[in-house]
Formats: sequence, structure tokens, C-alpha cells
Amino acid sequence: MRSLLTILVLVIQSLFMLQAQVTYLDKPDLLDKVEHCLHSTYNFSFDEARKIQRELLELTPNHPAPAFLDALIIYWENFPLLPSNRAANHFLELMERTVEMAKSYLDNETTYLEGVFFDLFGRAFAAMFWADNGRSSKLIPDLAPMYRQTKVGFELKEQFSEFYFSTGLYNYYIEAYPEAHPVYKPFLAFMQKGDRELGLQQLNYAINHTVYLKVESMLFMSLIQLKYEQDLRTAVLYAERLNREYPKNIYYQGHLITVLLYLQRYDQVREVISSMKYQTDDYSEMIRKMASAFMAEKQDGNKRKAKRDYEYIIEIADSFGPFAEQFEAIGYKGLSRLEQSNGNEKQADEYARKASKLTTYPFILEE
Repeated sequence: MRSLLTILVLVIQSLFMLQAQVTYLDKPDLLDKVEHCLHSTYNFSFDEARKIQRELLELTPNHPAPAFLDALIIYWENFPLLPSNRAANHFLELMERTVEMAKSYLDNETTYLEGVFFDLFGRAFAAMFWADNGRSSKLIPDLAPMYRQTKVGFELKEQFSEFYFSTGLYNYYIEAYPEAHPVYKPFLAFMQKGDRELGLQQLNYAINHTVYLKVESMLFMSLIQLKYEQDLRTAVLYAERLNREYPKNIYYQGHLITVLLYLQRYDQVREVISSMKYQTDDYSEMIRKMASAFMAEKQDGNKRKAKRDYEYIIEIADSFGPFAEQFEAIGYKGLSRLEQSNGNEKQADEYARKASKLTTYPFILEE
């Protein structure tokens, strides 16, 4: 009798574990909810995003996805999320929870793909937060596990297309980064080789075939074109798509406006600025002042207004710390051009030097 009871307990526990470790990969209804939640999050429709996230949490309380989605909602709801913001701790805790919940998924053949994914990207999104805020030393504990899971993802991308994102990024950056920064070549010599062109193809595939990482794939394609390929006309295509699909996202607004300014597409800049008229946050105001300063300098020849607005950009960008260094660089480079046009070479060089310390984007420094 006792043996029968033990068997029944084991059967019940096994059934519970099977239910606990639900996989989304064979459940289109759950993946549709994930896609809906992410679209709402990236488009700053946070009430709708939270509603869907809570539905997923109720349906699958032991799955890593609800914690991961909750973290992303917090990140974008508090954008730009700075370490000084109390919400940053909550974001990081949720990404840690995502990694922790992924452990049991790694031990089950049925859920292994999702286990690798959430272990990798729970760490990766936390790492991006620290890197964007100038705290690269915080990444060190997660570098080895991220590299290991990225390599695992190479072999899993045909089964789970989300890994096309990490594989594409690796293939591109492992070649492009040391070419742009030769001092790092010796440190990367023993790592698996990449392929720049293949990496770009894989990122493009990720844009059209992923759910979780579609938006990040678009953003990175645009950033790669700006920084490494130095192709603003291709970069703007991805930036325009981001803004078209997520028009309320203030980061994508600023990204698109920046590229449009350097392409001298001022009418399009004004259209995007017009769509931002009800946004009163400091980040949006910084973007508007950037556009105002640039067009005052380049289109209107109003040096006084351009100088005033560039100085404002520098002041407000500084309040966001390393996260907004690109905009601070644009301000200093603008002041440098203005001083040069006035014959003040020494001051122009000083501003240009400050800009070069804040960004390595050629399209900014070479303007």
C-alpha cells in the first residue's frame, strides 16, 4: 500500500513538473500574447503591456517569460533608465529572476531551447543596461556564461530563430570591433572567428523571423550601419521602420531624427518633431533642441540660436550621464563648427576634443 502511495505521489509530482515547465514554442496563442506585450511595451502603451504580461504570469507562473517581459516594461517605462533610479534595481532583480528561472528549463530536453535563451538574454539585457550607463565592470561576472550560451545558440538557431540575433551579432562584431579598435585584436585572437556579411544576413533574418528580439535586431542593424558600415542611407531605413512601427518610443524618435539631420532631410525631421509635441519629458526636449540647433546652424544660418541650443543639449545630456553622451558630443561638435566659422580655432579644437571623448561615431565627428 505504501509503495502504491509513493508511486502516486511521484506521478503527481511528475505531472506538476510537466505543467510547471510549460514551453511557449508549441503554443501559438502564448507567443501571440508575447508579441502583443512586446509591441505595446516598445510603443510605450504600458497599461496594455502590463495587462498581457499579467495574463501570461497567471497562465504560466513558472515560465521565465513573464519576468523577462516585466523587466522590459520597467526599462522602457522609466526610459532612460539610470542607475540612480530606484526602478533600476527592480529591472535588474527581474532579469536575475529570469536567469534563475531558466535553470530548471536547461535541465529539461523539452524546454532546453527556452532555457538557453532566457539564461543568455536575462544576462544580456542587464549587461546592456550597465554598458549604456558606463558601468562596464558590472558585466564581468556574466561575460563567460554569455559567451558560452552564445556559442550554444549557434547550433540552436534553426530550432529557435531568436538565436539568429545573438549569432548575427557575434559574427559581425567579433570581426568589426577589432578592425575599428586594433588594440583589442590580441585579446580576441583565441575566440571563435566570425563573418561580417553573414552576421548582417543573420540579423536581417532575425528582424523578420523572431518574436522576442525583432525590435532589437532592427535597432542593431541601424546602429551597425551608422558606426561600422558608415552608411547613413541604409541606417535610416531601419530607423524609419522603428519609428513607423513604434511611433511613441522616444528613443527611436531621437535615433531617427539624428540620422535625418545628418542626411539633411529637414522636412522629415519636422514631421517627427511635430509628432512629439505632447511629450514633456527632458529626453524629448533634448531631442527637440538638437534638431533646433542643427537646423538653425545648417539651414537658417542663425548662429546665436544654434549656440544657445547646443549649449542646452550639453547641459541636459550631462544630466543623463553616459547614456546620452552621443547627444552631448553632437552639442560640442556643433559648438566647434560655430567657433571655427568665427575664426576661433583654439576654442573650436577644444570643443572638438571634448566631442571625440564622448563618441566614436564618424558621422558626428567628421561633420
